[in-house]
Amino acid sequence: MTNIKIDEMAELIKEKEKELFELKKEYRERKTEGLRHALEQRKEAEKLVREEMKSLGYGTNSTMDYPFKFYF
Repeated sequence: MTNIKIDEMAELIKEKEKELFELKKEYRERKTEGLRHALEQRKEAEKLVREEMKSLGYGTNSTMDYPFKFYF
């Protein structure tokens, strides 16, 4: 290893840094895969709830759209 030139070492370091970057990226993606899946499922569930509320005649513009009015 002592007979490796400095330019070769620099190139080797760049290659290893690129490899490390790719591994870190894959690690982050795998680590957050469950969370992303859960968020997608939540989004789909909210969409189904909105569609069901719309089919029942409830408004979808606000969370305050109730089928009854409050009179005080």
